[in-house]
Amino acid sequence: MKILHVAHFFYPCLSAGGVVNASYQIASKQSKDNDVKVISSDSCKERLKFPNGRYDVDVRGIKVDYFRNISNRFKLATMLDTPLFAPFKIRKDIKKYEIVHIHEHRQTLAVIVSYFARRNNIPYIVQAHGSVLPFFQKEGLKNLFDKVFGFRILRNASCVFALTEVEKEQYLKMGVEEDKIEIVPLGINLEEYENLPSYGRFRSKFNVGSDEKLILFIGRIHEIKGLDLLIDTFNDLIHNGNDGSIKLAIVGPDDGYLSKLDEKIKECSIEDNVIVTGPLYNEEKHEALVDCDLFVMPSKYESFTTSGLEAMACSKPLVLTKNNHIHDWVDGNVGMACEDNKDSLREAIEKVLFDEKLSQTFGENGKKLINEKYNWDIINKQILEIYKNFI
Repeated sequence: MKILHVAHFFYPCLSAGGVVNASYQIASKQSKDNDVKVISSDSCKERLKFPNGRYDVDVRGIKVDYFRNISNRFKLATMLDTPLFAPFKIRKDIKKYEIVHIHEHRQTLAVIVSYFARRNNIPYIVQAHGSVLPFFQKEGLKNLFDKVFGFRILRNASCVFALTEVEKEQYLKMGVEEDKIEIVPLGINLEEYENLPSYGRFRSKFNVGSDEKLILFIGRIHEIKGLDLLIDTFNDLIHNGNDGSIKLAIVGPDDGYLSKLDEKIKECSIEDNVIVTGPLYNEEKHEALVDCDLFVMPSKYESFTTSGLEAMACSKPLVLTKNNHIHDWVDGNVGMACEDNKDSLREAIEKVLFDEKLSQTFGENGKKLINEKYNWDIINKQILEIYKNFI
């Protein structure tokens, strides 16, 4: 198949969040047996540089066009691309493809590509990656975008991918017909977890003793991730007879909340028990996952926890708030889901962290589920079968 992917951030801009990894993994799997192209922008926290040209860039076997944005600052502030030359090149190139896969619809490239796809009778699919409804930050801008472009992009799609049943309901609220909605979850690349690092490397680097319990958070350092709740809960936890025996590691790039996080840690006087590493990738991230006793995601809103899947691949139990759309199959199976408050989160953490048998059972169940369902090999087969329905 000839497949075009559209992503307003793309590899190597991993700091932009899980959508970058998801779109990369899907394109990577498909490029082995299909003619795949990705179009994106040069935006990242620092504008991406291309000394040998920005079109047909080889990204680990994937061909990518990175359109230059007029203003990287405007893109980061509004999430809207200002791509030079994109309409002219896309109008010409889109005729080469049989199907288009748009990752997140509130972006300028999605407007351009969906328009030319319709004009050329090329089917396109939208995968919103948890951003179907316009809420949490820039709501006014998102609502305006939807009135002008968003509703049209979603409703004219041949198909839309929902990560969960919750997201399916969100598409319905946006006026998408039910028979156009497919449930397609996220996954991980099993190959990356075949040879994990030996236990103790992360602990050695960050002075965590083998007799200490280690709680791990991996994600963007952003207000929506619930890190204020996590710090308050952890503060109670270590002053409840566990002082000095538990450490918390917070791993991820700053997305505007790091200074407030540092202030909160200092206010609670728990600097000796909290490790803030910044972003870790590949083997360094695997070292943290291998060494932790529990993975926690206390988000205020989360459609799907990719880092939670990574923890499951390392046989680690999860604790997350019910704000996460996957809490229904996590709770009592691979971890525990709790209410969005300090007492409920602390109770869930204590129950899993200090019950070795329960923790082991959750970890084993998680690893099994990854192998059976939540990996890109299986998910990509599902996606390709859906594509075929529209070609």
